[in-house]
Amino acid sequence: MTGYITKFGYKYIAIFGVLLLLSLLLGFLPLLFTAIFIFVIYFFRDPERVPYTDDELALLSPIDGKIIDISLSNFEGDEATKIIIEKSFFGVGSLRSPCDMQICDFRRRHGLFLCNRMKISEALNERVLFICKNGSLKFAMRIICGVFSRRLFIDRAQNLKASRKFGFLTSGMIIMFLPKDTKICVSTGDKLKAGELLGYFDTKDRR
Repeated sequence: MTGYITKFGYKYIAIFGVLLLLSLLLGFLPLLFTAIFIFVIYFFRDPERVPYTDDELALLSPIDGKIIDISLSNFEGDEATKIIIEKSFFGVGSLRSPCDMQICDFRRRHGLFLCNRMKISEALNERVLFICKNGSLKFAMRIICGVFSRRLFIDRAQNLKASRKFGFLTSGMIIMFLPKDTKICVSTGDKLKAGELLGYFDTKDRR
């Protein structure tokens, strides 16, 4: 998944490329199909993102998006720091590993594609859950599809290096459940690009 376009967009670019050629040959709305084709290429763009730091305790943003919530929460019986990142429709959708991590469990649940601003969407929408380890430290990352998604693109891997790409999210949000002592370096409303700094794991949590 390297280059300027994510591999998850090749099929759609090919489809709209054929439609563009047909529109040019038939003289049927060529300007409209040209605009759509350009938009599809733009939507599936995949620019490189340089990680903010190579510090092993650093936690990086897994996607381009906006921080919409930072709060204390409960995840599977443990107190956790919860961060919600909303991917904008026009933002780059490539998913990246927030740190060096081993994927211990992967849970996929099929569902609806409701607007993420509806509270019920977190329970009903298409989503996946990653249970991860960084050293001895455990955290979780839930990826939830949004209203413009019809599929969640995920590459299956057991080990990922920080900022490595592993999927694509058309629209939706990512919820991260982190150890409660994680030092958070962002605020609600901040806009980030994938690979930029979210915070740092506490040294006593990672041994």
